[in-house]
Amino acid sequence: MKWEAEGEVWVSCKIPGKPTIRGSLTSKGISSDEVPEVTASEEFVVQEVTKVSYLDISSGGDLGVSSSTDQTFKVWETHNTEVKSVLEGHTRDVFSCKFFPSGQEVLSGGLDSLVKVWSVNDGSCLATMKGHRGSILDIAVVADGQNVISSGQDGTARLWDSAQGACIAVVDDSYSPINAIAVAEVGNAVNLGSPKETPSNREVGTEGKLVVLAREDKSLEGVSLHSRQSRWKQGFFCATGKPPQNLRRNHFPETN
Repeated sequence: MKWEAEGEVWVSCKIPGKPTIRGSLTSKGISSDEVPEVTASEEFVVQEVTKVSYLDISSGGDLGVSSSTDQTFKVWETHNTEVKSVLEGHTRDVFSCKFFPSGQEVLSGGLDSLVKVWSVNDGSCLATMKGHRGSILDIAVVADGQNVISSGQDGTARLWDSAQGACIAVVDDSYSPINAIAVAEVGNAVNLGSPKETPSNREVGTEGKLVVLAREDKSLEGVSLHSRQSRWKQGFFCATGKPPQNLRRNHFPETN
């Protein structure tokens, strides 16, 4: 993938009760250690430049978490960028990290095939989930976080008990790596089907939810998180900026 080593971007910062601050960041090239050389306009200060692979903000907006290629990731305060904790425990690059709705825990996944849950307050690892046979490419938190989902290079999407670190079910198993996942509450808008077997009592908050899988083979698939049934599948259309004409409401299975 080709990208520009030099260029300028406009940035803004909004702090409640204060005027919006606007300025710019300029990259002047790549240093010998392959890190961009970035300077800021007078409104901002560049304190550190690192290779960031993923970024998330807590629901309250007061904390941020970012992962990098040094096997660690950091939780920091958004109003002053002060690092609250450094989370260490992955043995290879951390590809993704997301806050739980409470803002007190963080979910992570990486090249070491592990999914982990962390405490924001003391940086301790609360649970480790093992089962993927390749890199973790994306993660998602279900409802209040008692369950989480991960997708990987091995072509599987897995539902986990985040407290026990145990796999509840393989939501999808295909031949193609699953690069990204998203979970949405769809209610009665889509017929999600009924589980063929009685769900585990560790499964919490999966009813009425659709998980969308974006695969390496350029396909999108919607799978019922509760019943594990595929609801639709489409070719990917990110390059055109417009969805194909046949991706309409009536493409979904009708509700009864």
